[in-house]
Parts: sequence; C-alpha cells; structure tokens
Amino acid sequence: SVTAPLALLLTLRTNASLVRLVEARYIWGEFVMHARSLAGLFASSVYHSDPRAVVLACRYLVMIGWSLKCEVRNEPRERWEVVVNAMLHGENEEEARWLLRQPKKNVAITTRLRHLLTDIAKTIGASCEEGDVVNFRLQRQAMEGIIDQIESDVGGCARLLTSPIPPTYSRHLSRIMVMYLSLLPFGLVASGIPSLGTALASASISYMLIGIDEIGMEIENPFQLLPLQQLAGAIQTDVATQLLCVRDVPRTTATAPIASE
Repeated sequence: SVTAPLALLLTLRTNASLVRLVEARYIWGEFVMHARSLAGLFASSVYHSDPRAVVLACRYLVMIGWSLKCEVRNEPRERWEVVVNAMLHGENEEEARWLLRQPKKNVAITTRLRHLLTDIAKTIGASCEEGDVVNFRLQRQAMEGIIDQIESDVGGCARLLTSPIPPTYSRHLSRIMVMYLSLLPFGLVASGIPSLGTALASASISYMLIGIDEIGMEIENPFQLLPLQQLAGAIQTDVATQLLCVRDVPRTTATAPIASE
C-alpha cells in the first residue's frame, strides 16, 4: 500500500512549507522592530546635532522596507522608482539617481546608512564637547549593531527566496499521488463497495489530498502570502513617528530639581 508513504510525504511537504512561512514572518517582524529602533536612536541621539543627515537616514530606512518587499516579490522596477522618487525628491535628487544606479538596492541602502552615520560622527566631533562625543560613540555602536541586524534580516529573506523546496521532491510526490488516486477506485470496487460509493469516496479523497498538496505549494513561497504592503507601511509609519516625536519631546536638564516623595 502506498497510503502510508503518501501521507508521510504530504506531511513532510506541508510542514516544510509552514516552517518557511513562520520563519519569513518572524524575519519581517524583526525587520520592522530593528528599523523602528534605529530610527529612534537617530532621532533621540543625533537629530539636534545634524538634523538634515538624520532626516535623510530616516528616508533611507523607510525605503529599505519597500525595497525588500519589491525584491522578495520580484515586482517591476517601476514600483521601486516610484518609491525612490517620492522619498528622495527636491534637494535629494542626486541621492535618488545614485540609488537607482545600484544593482543591489538593499546593500546600497545599508551602505549609505553607515556613510551618514560617519558624517554625523564627524559633525559631532567637530562641534560638541568631549562628553557628548563619548556618549555618541556608545550610541554609534548600538546603531551599527542594528544596521548589522537589518542586514541579517535582508539576508534571511534572500536565503528563503533562493532556497526553495527541491523540485524533485514535489515531482515525486505528484507522481505517487497520481498513481494512488488512479488505483483507488479499483481497490474500492474490489473491496465490495458499490459503484456510487466508489465514485463519491474517490472524489472526496482526491479533493482532500490534492487540496493538501496545493496548500503546500501555495505556502512554499511565503512572501506572496505575507502582508508585506502593511509591514512596509508599518516601517514607514514607525520611522516617521520616531522622527516627529523628537521635535516636541519634553527636554530634561541636569539642573532640574528632583521631586520629593
């Protein structure tokens, strides 16, 4: 009987696809959190020292979410150009032309973030006191670490995209299923089941098995199922919120009196 091997193959195929779906969703959840954290550090630590560089860095942070979405879904280049032209217009047109020339968008964005971080460090080193410079060094280490994590998230998506379930596995499963479903009616008739019952049972079993196989094929590419439009939009909203909050956040001073209990 091929029932047990068929059930095992279907189970393994579906489980492997579900693992890919869960991993992809986890990576994107981490990606959103890392972008939000980096925007918060840019806004809270260095916005008042170099606001233009911080705003530009936040624009790149927003774009990397849309860039990764376009990459994992293999969307047309025109969609990416719309995002770049919307985020880098006006005085940032040179940045837009540079970014559109790059063959690997996500690598270019993380590289540019590091360049901006270096420029900010030079500005702070030239205009701030020694204590502020030392404090920024600690903040810079944290920001560099988050950029590394963003690169890991991008790499994780690329790994899932370029490492599908082996096609030989899927083809072999399809052959076994065709053989099983072709022989199933003869086995049911031989066991004494009436013709009508054989037809109904064969149709029902075929519907269930083919449906399970189709589900496995559907979730094999998880990026087509995940709400990437909403997740990229969440990155954009969170980055903008971090940047806007710092403009009117209450300022604390070392000389402020401590309230007594």
